[in-house]
Amino acid sequence: MIQAGAAQSFVEGEFGGPVSVEQVSLTSTSSAARFLQNDPERLSLTFINLGSYTGYLLFDNTVSATKGIAINGSGGFVNMDVRADQMLPTREWWVVSPDGNTAMLAVYTRRYTYTEPQPVAV
Repeated sequence: MIQAGAAQSFVEGEFGGPVSVEQVSLTSTSSAARFLQNDPERLSLTFINLGSYTGYLLFDNTVSATKGIAINGSGGFVNMDVRADQMLPTREWWVVSPDGNTAMLAVYTRRYTYTEPQPVAV
């Protein structure tokens, strides 16, 4: 859990609500796999390749070595946010690594909203 501080206060003020930082890990293989589902509240997104082989990212399941964003092994990364990349961080993301299994990490910031209790229908 990340403690609230100046950065969190700034981000919450800029984007109009409380935010959280989440992460998801996945071992990418030679078959395309969905890494992240679409999330209209995702504000920024960083993919990091922790493995040895190049991974490829795309926002649909046709991702391949010739169709996708290449992320080199051993620390390669790609970063995006809604200010620079508009809706790109909110998309569904797929990954593949045709040359061998590789560990991938996604770290993202998302806004969430508090909801009031909903009345029970009778």
